[in-house]
Amino acid sequence: MLLNLGCGLDIRPGINCDIKPLPGVDVVCDLEASLPFRTGTFEQVLALDVLEHLADVVQVLNEVWRASRPGASLVVRGPYWGPQVAADVTHLRGFVEGSFDHFDPSTPMGQKYGHYTPFKWRVIGEHREGSNIVFELEKR
Repeated sequence: MLLNLGCGLDIRPGINCDIKPLPGVDVVCDLEASLPFRTGTFEQVLALDVLEHLADVVQVLNEVWRASRPGASLVVRGPYWGPQVAADVTHLRGFVEGSFDHFDPSTPMGQKYGHYTPFKWRVIGEHREGSNIVFELEKR
């Protein structure tokens, strides 16, 4: 099953979750609180254009890890660090290559900063899409 976090108006087959009760949103919740889903529910999670708006990305990733099945995929898309980050006053951060290496124990950053969280991911890909960067992760 798919979980579409911070979906806004981008409604997809599966569970669409947002902080606002927009048309097509299945679950309204604060993404920085505990997610209202059972442990091990989702095979795929999308976090497209949402994590840059949240203060505690580590907590959100911990909750996504909990709600995901072993081997689940997580796709994150956000703004590549630069002027477009500052142009939107709701952005708290931007991303660059390696931003999620801290969560992958097979990377030097994951080995050095693995203490950030006990919940691990494997970075299986990252690429640029215009002014955005996309990360593909797998639950370890």
